[in-house]
Amino acid sequence: MTLPRLLAPFLALACTLPAFAGMEKESHSTRSGLFFAMLTPDVERVLASFDSQVPLQQLAQHCNTGKAVFALQAGAKYQCKAEVFKNASGAEQWESVGVTVQGPARQSDRQSDRREYGLFSLTPPATPRWDVRKIEPEHRAGLQAYLQSDTRRFGWLQPQLRWESALSVRPPQAAADARTTLVVPGKVVRDTNAFYEAQRHHVFVRKQDAYVYMGEVPGAPASYVDIDGNDLPGLVVSEGCDGWCISLWGLTGGLRQVGTFGGH
Repeated sequence: MTLPRLLAPFLALACTLPAFAGMEKESHSTRSGLFFAMLTPDVERVLASFDSQVPLQQLAQHCNTGKAVFALQAGAKYQCKAEVFKNASGAEQWESVGVTVQGPARQSDRQSDRREYGLFSLTPPATPRWDVRKIEPEHRAGLQAYLQSDTRRFGWLQPQLRWESALSVRPPQAAADARTTLVVPGKVVRDTNAFYEAQRHHVFVRKQDAYVYMGEVPGAPASYVDIDGNDLPGLVVSEGCDGWCISLWGLTGGLRQVGTFGGH
């Protein structure tokens, strides 16, 4: 075997390792003022981006003038810093900013080395915590009747649903006519070659005795957050992958993805 052929695998490894090791975590949001960051005591920066540079400039100004940001999973205050990148000539670049936050330490900090992220907002959430519980029997029966009433539309869905793990989500002390979000696990999707595994979840909204199917999210909701200031939560969804595969979904006006967080 010739020397170049013998060295080829090692040269390829040398080319790929720096790129993998240098991958930074990235947050992208279609909503101004919402971004993901690593939680204290982790000080690794996250590259935050939006659909335009105006929200980036607002985030940088907000953080770098000492104003607080709020963790939507609990409503706690944090301080943030935003690093504005410049090109070789010194001009500011507004594709992304490097964000870090400092605030209350997690209760698990002394017990675990697990790294955690948070979803942050420039303004405090109206609902910092949600009432999440096992679906009530009457809501389960009503939802099942809704699905069975239209087998042409939902026939494919019914065999997938795992009712024993279905959840009900609503604001605490909600009014009697408030909407309730129902989340039901579905099928598990695996791709061992890609180190991927996630359980699809199906989202419904109940108002009084009427049900509406909102759609499917790709993984399990890790938390529920207030992104719209009403009785419908945003869903922070996690998929099992080689790294971090987090997405944020809103329900107001229909189920849609409004943010992502990923990297190694």
